[in-house]
Amino acid sequence: MKKEFKLSKLFPWILLLGGYVYNIVFFLSKGKSLIDSDMASEMLLSDLLNKQHAIITKDWIYSTEIKVFEGQWFYRIGLLLSPENWLVARTIGTMIGLTVFLLGVMYLAKILEHKELGVWMAAFLAWPFGFWYFFDVILGTFYIPHCIFIVYPLAITISIAKSIKAGGYNKFIIGLQVALIFVLGVMSGLNGIRQTLIFYAPVFVYAIVVAYIGFRETGLDAIKANVSVKMNFAKVSMIGLLGNVMGYGLNIVLFTNRYNYSSFNAMTWGNGSDSILKTIKWYFNSYGLFDFATKNFFSLSGIGAGCGLVLGALVIISIFRLLMLLRKIDELTQIYVGVMTAVFVVVGAVFTYIWGEEQYWCPLIPLGVIAVFLEIKCDPILKDFEKKALPVLVMLCVMLSAIGTTKANIATPFRANVGFDGALQFIQEQGYTKGVASFWMSDCVTELTNGNVEMWTMNDEYTETLLWLQSNNHREIPEGEFFGLYNINDQEFEDNFEDTFGVEGQKVYEDERYMIYSYEK
Repeated sequence: MKKEFKLSKLFPWILLLGGYVYNIVFFLSKGKSLIDSDMASEMLLSDLLNKQHAIITKDWIYSTEIKVFEGQWFYRIGLLLSPENWLVARTIGTMIGLTVFLLGVMYLAKILEHKELGVWMAAFLAWPFGFWYFFDVILGTFYIPHCIFIVYPLAITISIAKSIKAGGYNKFIIGLQVALIFVLGVMSGLNGIRQTLIFYAPVFVYAIVVAYIGFRETGLDAIKANVSVKMNFAKVSMIGLLGNVMGYGLNIVLFTNRYNYSSFNAMTWGNGSDSILKTIKWYFNSYGLFDFATKNFFSLSGIGAGCGLVLGALVIISIFRLLMLLRKIDELTQIYVGVMTAVFVVVGAVFTYIWGEEQYWCPLIPLGVIAVFLEIKCDPILKDFEKKALPVLVMLCVMLSAIGTTKANIATPFRANVGFDGALQFIQEQGYTKGVASFWMSDCVTELTNGNVEMWTMNDEYTETLLWLQSNNHREIPEGEFFGLYNINDQEFEDNFEDTFGVEGQKVYEDERYMIYSYEK
């Protein structure tokens, strides 16, 4: 019995470790072939910030966010530890960011008084299941910071609310926690309005609902008094919201006219049923239903996609079951379910500024994953055996989804440059240190040459430099000897480049996908 008990306790930790090992092996063996310029730009920015010993810089043209506290902090550590091998640096940075995030998930489970579920939740989220979670969270780490800025403020706010209700708390500790949720709010607000929309605004909605229900039941005393953890949570959450709003205000006042980046001003509210349908579609894409990567039904990739859809359906079922059980579950789980529901409703009403809902669903996937394990634990219709077996079956689906997703995307990369090795090898053998290319190739060259080749990013027609995710010093083409990298069918763009900038190029390399011209200015 003791061995069985130890094995059951150890098993989720083995699955968690397995997720880390899978990610590391995948990154180091296949990661190069899947890197795109969006991902590479994070490494370039991190390298620049390390060189300048800065938090933000005027020497970089940002995209839609100023990126004060985002993924570059993890990559900066990776580059400090592995400056000569950027793939290793990327792997280190990603694993650090993932660890910070998963520790937050386990801490949230502990605060919810379901500590034993924390490692299961972390094990689930350690694997690269479903296309968008694989692509935007694990491979690109774009949304790991946003996930971090959800789980930690939520956990700490609940912790404060619990302590106040219990009484006899250490005022110094509570003061530190209050300061921390305020600082986390400011940090996330400095990045822009995204975290406000995906977390703080929904929490505000939930707090208003809790306050309104309390007021209807017992009047203002319900709001003023220490009557419940829920009401305490509603009141304390305003501190985080205040910090976030202040951070966003500082973003507008300090950054808008001083740094080079776009904004979310083009984002609008959803358009009725069209928005709802798109929201549902993008939600399922997050778990595995994606049109780009090849998925034959009976292939490993197809089975993985099917498992991803099962996971997505399971999350929806779990959310509905928890809502049905809302009056029967404990108060802490009620708070979690209430916040999660508010998040899903508010985000479902927002139509993102470009392409679809995927960008906002990715940070919310962990909320659904946590709900799955809470439902298994709290559902009275499940027998003890089922409560023990279901997490194992869920993790089997997760692993199959992860294996299928990565296999499909190795076979059919999303935005990466297929067959890039020959051109990269030629560039390095010839000793080039400067070049020009269009966006989806440019930053990749710099990362894949470990920062040894500086690239100027051009617009698609090669008629001007692109003011997007590159050095602010790259507004003019390079001086001296440099190369131009083109897709094989883009001869007209090479002609455009020569005509626009008055340079004469000589073709020095060509393969079935790419061609390289040499220039001197």
